[in-house]
Amino acid sequence: MKTILKSLLVCSLLFLAVASLEGRSGKEKIGKEWVRMVEHKKEKFHEKRLQRLCQELELSKEQEEKVSQIMKKGWEKIRKEMKKMRKRTLSIKKENDRQIERLLTPEQVEKFKELKQEFKEKRKKRIKEGHKKREE
Repeated sequence: MKTILKSLLVCSLLFLAVASLEGRSGKEKIGKEWVRMVEHKKEKFHEKRLQRLCQELELSKEQEEKVSQIMKKGWEKIRKEMKKMRKRTLSIKKENDRQIERLLTPEQVEKFKELKQEFKEKRKKRIKEGHKKREE
C-alpha cells in the first residue's frame, strides 16, 4: 500500500513538473509572438513615417537612407530612456506603497493589497480591450 502511495505521489509530482514546463514554454511562445508583432508594427510605423517624409520633403535616395538611420537610432535612444524611466517610476511606486502600508492596520494592509490587485486586473483588462480594438 505504501509503495502504491509513493508511486502515485511521484507520478503526481512528475505530472506537475511537466505541466509547469509546458505552461512556461507556452508563455515563451506567446512572448516571442508578441515581440514579433511589436517589431512588425514598429517597422510598419517607421516605413509609413519615412515614406511620408520622402513624399512631403522630396528626399533623394541618399537623404532617405540617412533620415531612416537617424530615425532608427533616435527611437532606440527613446526606448532606452523609457525603460530607465519605467524602472524609476516603479521604484517610486513601491516606496509609496511601503510608506502607506506602514500607516495601516494589518486588516487595512490586506484590503490595500486586494485593492491593488483589483486595479492591476482592471488595467490588464483595459489594455487587452485596447489591443482588440486596434486589431479590428
